[in-house]
Amino acid sequence: MPEAGPAALEDRALQELLALDDEGRGVSLTRLAKRLGVRVSVLIRLYTQMSDARIGDAAGPGWVRLQVDDGGQWRAFATDAARRLT
Repeated sequence: MPEAGPAALEDRALQELLALDDEGRGVSLTRLAKRLGVRVSVLIRLYTQMSDARIGDAAGPGWVRLQVDDGGQWRAFATDAARRLT
């Protein structure tokens, strides 16, 4: 039976990003959202938690970097720290 819940989504989201960002150019959050079956806003929250952003007193692990361009398009980039996990 497949895993469900937040931890499973976090694992899937990181694995998809690592698979699609193999050249370091980043991946559109729209594309990732479609592949994962979730909304872009969910990915923004999830990837923010995986970034090096501070939430409260704790900094995230720094696995993901988010970027938004002038047109409002979000991209996620896998960091070297994320690549070392595999």
